[in-house]
Amino acid sequence: MIGWRILAPLALVCALIAGGYVKGHADAEARHTAAALAQAVANDAATRKLAAAEQSARLLSQALEDQAHADPVQSPSCLPRSRVLRLNTR
Repeated sequence: MIGWRILAPLALVCALIAGGYVKGHADAEARHTAAALAQAVANDAATRKLAAAEQSARLLSQALEDQAHADPVQSPSCLPRSRVLRLNTR
């Protein structure tokens, strides 16, 4: 029969090994979670930046379109409306 002098240190060593394994597993899981969170934050920031750039481009395009349609073209080289209508009837 194995005596307590051998069994107690053996149980202590097994407990230390198991504790080290559990702690190592928890530390590795925490590192992976932190890396995934950092990647998610970076992706969110990139998505926000892209959305802001798209919104800026949309607003600029709308402003240019509004400016283009604001006033009709006034040029002496353009034909008068009546002349254009007459040409279109031919």
